[in-house]
Amino acid sequence: MNEEVKGRLLAELKKLGILLLVGVLYAIWCNLTGLGIPCVFRLVFGIKCPGCGMTHAAVAMTHLDIAGAFYYNKLSVTVVPLLIIILLVQEYRYIKTSSRKISLPETLILSVMLFVTIAYGVARNLPKGVLESLTGILPQALRAGL
Repeated sequence: MNEEVKGRLLAELKKLGILLLVGVLYAIWCNLTGLGIPCVFRLVFGIKCPGCGMTHAAVAMTHLDIAGAFYYNKLSVTVVPLLIIILLVQEYRYIKTSSRKISLPETLILSVMLFVTIAYGVARNLPKGVLESLTGILPQALRAGL
C-alpha cells in the first residue's frame, strides 16, 4: 500500500472513529434517559418527517430488535442499510483512487431511495383509512379482472 492510500485510509478511519464514538455515546444517552433529539420538522409543521422515529429505531437495533426498528421507522431496515452500503463503497473507492465520483448504478439506487423516502414521508402522514382505501383499490381491480 503506497503512502498516499495509507494517508487517506488513516484519515477516513479517524473520521469513522469519531462518528462511531458520537453514535455510541448518543445511543448510550438514549438508552439511559429515553431522550433523543426532537424532530424540528415535526415541531414546526406538526407532521412526521420521513426520519421521525429513527432514533427509537436505532435504539431498537442496538438491542437487535429488527421488528421494533421496523415499527418505529420502516426506512431503518430498508433504505438505511442500502445507504450505508453505498457510503462504504464510496469510502473504499475514495481510499483506493481518491475519487468521490458516483457511478450510474449508485445514482439510480440513490434516486429510487429518495423517491421511496419521499413517498414514505407522504404516506405516513395521510389520515387513517386513506392509505388502506387507496391500496384496497388494486386488489379489487385484480379480482374484477382489470
